[in-house]
Amino acid sequence: MTRLYLKIFLTFWLITVAIIIGTNLVVHWFDITPDGKLQHSGTANDDDPAKRLLFQMVGNAINRNTAQLTQDLRAMPSWSTRFVYVVDKRNRDLLDRPLPPGVMFLTPRLTSKHPFDKVQDRNRKLFGRYITLNDGNSVKLITISAGRDEGQDRDIIWELFIDNIWPLLLVSILVSGSACFFLARHFTRSINTLQKATHQIARGDLSVRISEQFRGRNDEIAALGRDFDNMTERLEKAMHEQKRLIKDVSHELRTPLARLQIALALAQQKSDGQIDHELARIKQAADYLNDIITDILTLPIQGQDSWVLDDVLDLVSLLQTLIENYQQDADEKNIRILFKSNLEEALVATHGNMLVGVFENTLRNALLYTPANSEICIQLTETGDGEHYRIQIMDQGPGVQEDALEDIFQPFFRTDQARARESGGYGLGLAIAHRSIALHKGKIWAENRPTGGLTLGILLPQVNT
Repeated sequence: MTRLYLKIFLTFWLITVAIIIGTNLVVHWFDITPDGKLQHSGTANDDDPAKRLLFQMVGNAINRNTAQLTQDLRAMPSWSTRFVYVVDKRNRDLLDRPLPPGVMFLTPRLTSKHPFDKVQDRNRKLFGRYITLNDGNSVKLITISAGRDEGQDRDIIWELFIDNIWPLLLVSILVSGSACFFLARHFTRSINTLQKATHQIARGDLSVRISEQFRGRNDEIAALGRDFDNMTERLEKAMHEQKRLIKDVSHELRTPLARLQIALALAQQKSDGQIDHELARIKQAADYLNDIITDILTLPIQGQDSWVLDDVLDLVSLLQTLIENYQQDADEKNIRILFKSNLEEALVATHGNMLVGVFENTLRNALLYTPANSEICIQLTETGDGEHYRIQIMDQGPGVQEDALEDIFQPFFRTDQARARESGGYGLGLAIAHRSIALHKGKIWAENRPTGGLTLGILLPQVNT
């Protein structure tokens, strides 16, 4: 549940709750109900709630007999009968309840000659009326202005209102809460769909489409989804055309470059030594250009170029072989290469020698940037979920700026002077490694070591044997 979802849900709900409570309070305080207007008319100067209740009950009981009046009292909710007592001529409540002291005091004062009276009982007012029912029996009807013996003259109508309004308020709040819940979910679901799609684009996946998820809708959100799909489609097409153009140009450059290298070799053979230095620089530049073209043609275009992982490779054997192959380069700088793994074998699915190039590139980088008389550590472990292998190549070089740790996997990206062209790289090796690992459904990342140096981490799925 997102923050936006909670904000929309709580905001709508609080507004509706405030409207419901405020409306009921206004209705009560201003007594704008039809009954309220009738009650105010003619009695506005003497409208004690208990007294008004007494008048209402007298009006209802005057045409009833004793049995009907008893039945009416029993039909009343329990929260309201505690404010009303009907005492017969034997001074007994029709509901057989014990009489409170105030009622017992007021009852003998009500007679046919003195039909109305009131008393003050501590914090409460009691109003009594002597009436004769249509069956000839006389009863004394008493109302109490306070429900509890606390405070000064509690408003009986207010207490009745509070007691009566809670079920209505509770139902209204629950209904409004349910409506706000579905309304907030309706809005945030569309936003979440757009958010997930933008995250996929940020990760380089331009194949994402969302308009199908808004099928059947004809509102602004659905139109936004269609515009989003048009945008990603055009971006994907432009990206593929760009990559294809780079590959085509690189391919076209190979032929004149090969002629140049042949001519250069002939020139070196015929040289009498006067221009050997210049020819060597030309050869160095031609070799550099040839390496770039080779890597560009090797660079997979994710989403368009895909390989079937129809081969299986043992990472333990691969890493041990690479360490042996690069041991001579390490010895020249007196660098010790440590390999740590408790696994006898670590099988992963691959295609051809794709992973060989990935680990060769990372190991060459580690040897390049690690200073002399130090060490490189290669660690191979299983992840806790048992689904992947984790490979970490840890060097002791200068590391990479924190804000460039993700950018080093972009083609032709250079960080700082420590990893510039003069050091031998031109920014394609890690880009090729990144896309190759992605085609293996794995992950590659870089992080600076706390003790100095850079760690390249690779995650590859295990082969289920």
